[in-house]
Amino acid sequence: PAIAITDHGVVQSFPEANHAYDDIVSDYRKQYQKDHPEATKDEMKQVYPPFKVIYGVEAYLVDDVKGMVTGSKGQSLDDPYVVFDIETTGFSPVANRIIEIGAVRVEKGSIVDRFSVFVNPQVPIPFKIEQLTSINDSMVVDAETIEDVLPKFLEFSKGAVMVAHNAGFDMSFIIENCKRLGIEQEFTYVDTVGLARMLLPGLNRFKLDTVAKALGVSLENHHRAVDDAEATAGIFLKFVEMLKKQHDMTNLDQLEEFSHVSDETIMKMPTYHVIILAKNDLGRVNLYRLVSWSHLKYFSRRPRIPKSVLNQYREGLIIGSACEAGELYQAILRGVPDAELAKIVKFYDYLEIQPLGNNQFMIESPKITKVQNEEDLKEINRKIVALGERFNKPVVGTCDVHFMNPEDEVYRRIIMAGKGFGDADSQPPLYLRTTDEMLEEFEYLGSAKAREIVIENPVKIAGMVEKITPVRPDKCPPVIPDSDKMLRDICYNKAHSMYGEDLPEIVTERLERELNSIISNGFAVMYIIAQKLVWKSVEDGYLVGSRGSVGSSFV
Repeated sequence: PAIAITDHGVVQSFPEANHAYDDIVSDYRKQYQKDHPEATKDEMKQVYPPFKVIYGVEAYLVDDVKGMVTGSKGQSLDDPYVVFDIETTGFSPVANRIIEIGAVRVEKGSIVDRFSVFVNPQVPIPFKIEQLTSINDSMVVDAETIEDVLPKFLEFSKGAVMVAHNAGFDMSFIIENCKRLGIEQEFTYVDTVGLARMLLPGLNRFKLDTVAKALGVSLENHHRAVDDAEATAGIFLKFVEMLKKQHDMTNLDQLEEFSHVSDETIMKMPTYHVIILAKNDLGRVNLYRLVSWSHLKYFSRRPRIPKSVLNQYREGLIIGSACEAGELYQAILRGVPDAELAKIVKFYDYLEIQPLGNNQFMIESPKITKVQNEEDLKEINRKIVALGERFNKPVVGTCDVHFMNPEDEVYRRIIMAGKGFGDADSQPPLYLRTTDEMLEEFEYLGSAKAREIVIENPVKIAGMVEKITPVRPDKCPPVIPDSDKMLRDICYNKAHSMYGEDLPEIVTERLERELNSIISNGFAVMYIIAQKLVWKSVEDGYLVGSRGSVGSSFV
């Protein structure tokens, strides 16, 4: 009963969609009138087809509300901190393993102890990881396994706040392995990437070597855990000094409260896809506001919408988790802890899954180790469905349509090649599938669940959306009290000054014809504004020309 228009970052197709819908309405009413010849004009105005356009956007979301501190308990900046780094066999804490832990313990501004150990992952180290870290199988084969190493590391870290560069990644492995080993422990951790974004806004990138260079911190043997940990500790100590001197901070609660991200930082942060739908006129206004700001205030390579701003103007909007480039899908690929997944899911009004062909590129991608085959793609979709059930969020199957028919992929291929995409010739099947095709796509979820996500939940979400138009039908001119009378007085006074007290009939007739046309269409206020601008221009020494008898009468 509906179709949603969600272009990337823009709403420029809305008028065309609205005109197409108007044509559908017109044809529907003609048929209705044939079937109901007794229907009056007023009745016909209330007749609409059982179909509507949902206006939205596939936006670029920036998570600017993610704090620099997680799990703060008000610890002092002078308390013990363990600054650490890990090397792993891949990016997923669930699928991959730790191969090295390096850490330094900081107390009262000084490094007081070090921890450095290899970990036997009990699986071969991938060649690309060996190239990156210089760690090979022979270096870890005689090392202890994580079952022995992790308790020792936790003992080393006892009573300390954890610190890491991109702490979410490193901590996800520690938390996952604690869970796997049945170790219950709460962590407080600080992310030096977030600190760098706040304290060094002039940097374009916030990688460890870039930040270290900006602060004059030595970094040798980059991508070896203990060396990276020691460099991160040097960075952290300089940041603590800056927090104390520049911002008068003494504890983590203050830092958490201060976690405001500047506009400049938002323009450098990673983006996620997000679907935003307008469900009523207020939502339409808020959608336009967000799209405008994304281009005027936060644009950098693409129009960005900060999550904090989206939260502020969320009324009247429906938020969906989008495709594989969305925040939720990417978090699952990274294997983030369940607590963080829960936080992400709660932000959205509905969750999306898509046909396997849409994400087939992941299987060939060397960067995505979590996805090796179609079964892995199915497991991710199953996980999203399970999250929807757990948190009572409707899950919908969407096509991520970029062209109508399968053969139309050639047009997108040309566009992407023109933009420099190296994989432009490998187009996923992003065409508009039929209901039967979509049901077949998700049959692996079971017939009932497939019907729920393909038919029932999309219809439910469409039902939440009112029938709206992208532009208000009324003209909404500015208002100047008595502008109609003012316009008449100006024109007639000028005419009398030219022709005397008794105006010739031809002059009166011409004036009335033009004045009635202007006033009846609500344009009198525009002429009053123009008249004021003419006088201002004359005063400033500009010559202004106007066409038409009324315009001439102003001059």
